Amino acid sequence: MGSSTRALADAIAGEAVRQGRTTPAVRGADWQTATVTAVGTGTVDCGDIRARRLDSYLNPTVGDTAVISRSGQGNWVAHGRTATAADTAWPSYPAAWTSSGTAPALGNGVLVGRYHKVGRTVHMTINLSIGTTTTGGTGNSFLSLPVQAANAGCTYIGHAHWAGNSRWAGQFVIAPAGTTGTPFFPSGAADVRLTQMNPAINAPEAVGSGDVLRITATYESAT
Repeated sequence: MGSSTRALADAIAGEAVRQGRTTPAVRGADWQTATVTAVGTGTVDCGDIRARRLDSYLNPTVGDTAVISRSGQGNWVAHGRTATAADTAWPSYPAAWTSSGTAPALGNGVLVGRYHKVGRTVHMTINLSIGTTTTGGTGNSFLSLPVQAANAGCTYIGHAHWAGNSRWAGQFVIAPAGTTGTPFFPSGAADVRLTQMNPAINAPEAVGSGDVLRITATYESAT
């Protein structure tokens, strides 16, 4: 074989190696970014590609820029979305304060609910600031959840904190399939047992302007 023939053969071999390194169709496996065009059950479509989602890829949305990869056998998997320019703040939701008796009146008080949902895990906070025209109503108090809780036979326990004339530590109880939760506080200054928040019986104490109720909880959502 002449030198020119060997040089040509070497060039062809080198080009084949280069193409194999850069062309997925040649090497058989690949990863890339792609835009999600449809969301299925456990899958996402990126144009003509249907990829199965990893457990870590939660809440897929059309328009996501996702990282997808293909095995040598041609199977596609979606690893997750790429990060946005900045994390977004927790969204607020229209929290409601209700009771088992006469309804409370927020008046010039402030009630703020915020939450973060990852898959079926919900993290939430509620801040209720009592104003000069706020009335507590009668009966046991309830605060609405951002999304319904799962009906999994499990009661979820969060934290409740009342800052008034004194500071009271309590619990925020979410029943299975609940759409509301209820705060529990000590029933009296000398009694460490908990009772449902009930302004009519001063549990944990009489509602007064400037008082603040703070709640944090984590629970499983119904969907």
